Amino acid sequence: MEDAEQAQESYTPIAVEMAWRKAHIDDLPGSRLKDDLEALNRCSYTFGENAKQLATHMASFLGTGQHVHKVSEEYVLELVRLLHNYLMSVTTLIEAQRVVMRHRWPAEKKDGKSEFERNDYTNQLGIAFDSGEAAFMVKLRNYSTHYAIPVPGISTTMSWGASRQVELVNALKLDRDLLLRFDGWGAVAKGFLEEQESKFDFAPIIERYMKSAREFFAWFWDQINRRSSEAKAELHCKATELFLWYSEQDVRPEWMTSGGEPPPGWNGRRELRRKRAQKRIERYAYGSRGHGGIAVDSRGVAMPGEDSWTPLPR
Repeated sequence: MEDAEQAQESYTPIAVEMAWRKAHIDDLPGSRLKDDLEALNRCSYTFGENAKQLATHMASFLGTGQHVHKVSEEYVLELVRLLHNYLMSVTTLIEAQRVVMRHRWPAEKKDGKSEFERNDYTNQLGIAFDSGEAAFMVKLRNYSTHYAIPVPGISTTMSWGASRQVELVNALKLDRDLLLRFDGWGAVAKGFLEEQESKFDFAPIIERYMKSAREFFAWFWDQINRRSSEAKAELHCKATELFLWYSEQDVRPEWMTSGGEPPPGWNGRRELRRKRAQKRIERYAYGSRGHGGIAVDSRGVAMPGEDSWTPLPR
């Protein structure tokens, strides 16, 4: 009983310290950023997989000599399903990017945007999606949600000549006039639609939009990570310090944590001391990089930074 009480007394300060330190780490800007980037990465994966599946399905008709009359109804139904999934993931990815951006750079009162969103982000959007075609793709999601899921028409055009064989060219086309019945396009997307032929080729539009979306996401991912280096470094330093400190406290041998038996001739006192000494050397070598820090004011005067993260107990 006495040994159990002593063990509890020796363990309690460690548990309290760990709980406080973990709560501190969870509140760091770097932790919020880590969670946001993980969520953004899941959205990117969903978008990428939907894009890949749609492109693969389209290619199974467009890139072949299969005549439209031999295409099954199941192919068209699957095409509609994959197109719908892709359009939904476009909006999801856009919104996920905005969430990360506004967590990282909160909106300012004057226009509801941060300086980054107002300048760099908006400029890059214009570079990547500066066309009525891109506006059409974004609005096509609204069309799918609020009006009807678009159904591309499949077509085969045959051409031949005196010196060449019959050539089959397959295409996926949208009906311009049918789409224009929807009144939610907005001026830019509507203008793009009105310039198209009555039945216009849809596959090249999707391919160009996929390429632009991939390039913009890569730019955004790089910007977020590059501009958040200090927050990421703080999170890494503090998490590493805590890990090394806890490793020194928890020196149980591997056979004990796995529920096994001690090896023959095992000397608990000697082995635990050796292991703790090794862990302590590793922790001391790393040092206390996360707490306090040094801040330099506008006059160039170095002062201890304000931070509740104090050096872990030695």
